[in-house]
Amino acid sequence: MSSAKNFGVEVNLLTGRFVATCHNDRRRSEWPPHPARLYSALVAAWADTDEPDYKERAALEWLESQKPPAIASSSAVPRKVVSHFVPVNDASIFGTWYERRASDVAKLTIERRTILADSGGEVTKRVALIERLLGKAREVETQTGSAGNTNAASAVAMLPEQRGKQERFFPSVTPEDSRLSYLWDVPAPDDVASILDRLLQRVTRLGHSSSLVSCRVTTDHPAATFEPGDGNASMRVVRRGQLVELERRYARHGDTMPRSLPYTDVQYRAVTEAAQKAEELRQPNTVGQWIVFEFKHGFRNMPATRAVKVATAMRKSIFRYTDDPIPEGLSGHQMDGRPTAAPHVAFLPLPYVGYEHADGRLLGMAVSVPDTLSDMTRQALYRAIGNWEQEMASQSKPLELTLGSLGVVQISRLLGLADMITLRPEVWRRVGYRWVSVTPIALPRHPGRLAQGTAAARAKAWARAEASVISACKHVGLPEPSSVEVSLAPFLAGTHPVRSFPAFSHTGRNGKPVQRQMVHASLTFEERVAGPLMLGAGRFLGMGLMRSAPSARPLEANKESSDE
Repeated sequence: MSSAKNFGVEVNLLTGRFVATCHNDRRRSEWPPHPARLYSALVAAWADTDEPDYKERAALEWLESQKPPAIASSSAVPRKVVSHFVPVNDASIFGTWYERRASDVAKLTIERRTILADSGGEVTKRVALIERLLGKAREVETQTGSAGNTNAASAVAMLPEQRGKQERFFPSVTPEDSRLSYLWDVPAPDDVASILDRLLQRVTRLGHSSSLVSCRVTTDHPAATFEPGDGNASMRVVRRGQLVELERRYARHGDTMPRSLPYTDVQYRAVTEAAQKAEELRQPNTVGQWIVFEFKHGFRNMPATRAVKVATAMRKSIFRYTDDPIPEGLSGHQMDGRPTAAPHVAFLPLPYVGYEHADGRLLGMAVSVPDTLSDMTRQALYRAIGNWEQEMASQSKPLELTLGSLGVVQISRLLGLADMITLRPEVWRRVGYRWVSVTPIALPRHPGRLAQGTAAARAKAWARAEASVISACKHVGLPEPSSVEVSLAPFLAGTHPVRSFPAFSHTGRNGKPVQRQMVHASLTFEERVAGPLMLGAGRFLGMGLMRSAPSARPLEANKESSDE
């Protein structure tokens, strides 16, 4: 009897991150976790009992005989890798007595398992003898009864501060979704599936001991993001005989000496979003390349409420080094001064938000270059940035943004992976159904007074504000959200209420300044939406910047309690 659906294993990262080093580079993190790593965790859970279950062994042997699984995992952001110097766990400081005892226990354990496997579980005289020897070796009293006779120098040598230090690295990644799945293209027999499910419940970690997990068998399979085949990803998988090989190697290293994981190398290819039902993924028409600048140390105290001021200073600095006439796709204006209707370059200050201790400070900014931008405009932008950097370098000066009475901010163009997660484009490019504002949305149409007037008038104003946000979504090429919640209060930790932001005004199509009402918004779409996402009239100057946040809720109870 077999299950109707194909077999899968779901792994939930309980801490929200995964810590494990690549097998060929100790400074890089492994993502997604390789199938061989999951299998080894299962074997460890099986073997970590006094009487390993032989039905569980048979289930493990069934699993290792299957073809490599596909993997469903989200994108992940790596943390900066730093070195740590930790005390060496060298058994030699305890003397040869400890080494000999540990080696004997390991050998006796393997011999016991082998005999039991050959005899079908029958306890022979040799097994009974081994169990007595193991009991004696593990008896704590015999090992501590003469503690008073321990050599003082040996005791001191065991203290961590007396041991030699070894450089270690603990690279980790923070995935967008803490849940991942391994998918086999075959149904599992019912008894095998139930046995593996019980075994998975005993798996507590994957990779480093800090990577706590909860695992289960599942038949509800998400779309695969990696599958075996010709591709650029190389992953370690298992094949028939993996369990026997793990036992053989354990007999050699005894869990006290360096060891390596046996594996078979298989190429995996990334499954593109298009292959995962492209109709489920929508992107705004402003999506494109980001050129990121980080604020230097000592200049990261600017709050997000000054986003427009910082964006305007960045815009002016780049325009100063752009050849005339400034292209429409860069300036955002036509030759007659009217605003362009096409997506153009945006200047987006990036605040620290979305985490428990986030405070909304601006850590840097991105120059967003839409994919639809012409090559001529793109090259004009690159030349302007290059000219600016060359001139400052020739004067041995840093790049600076002049903010009037707010002083200056020193910046530098980011090369390589950012140390701060806020400055990593992939954080803003996440795919999600729910999006919340990081900076308020400047509504394209004024809804009326949101916090004054009669209750009926306020209700109509809030309804018009919601309709205006929906219109802003459609304007950038997104579908109408299924749910819209607007508020004067923030939805995300670290963001500021609307009242903290200066009034936002810009030049309308008639050439006159127009002041816009601003609101925070939480949007839910029926389809998956990919960022970066900016909405509203100020989206090219840092307003209406959105972040994927599946579980966001307003931070204040009553949206009407804030001042307009």
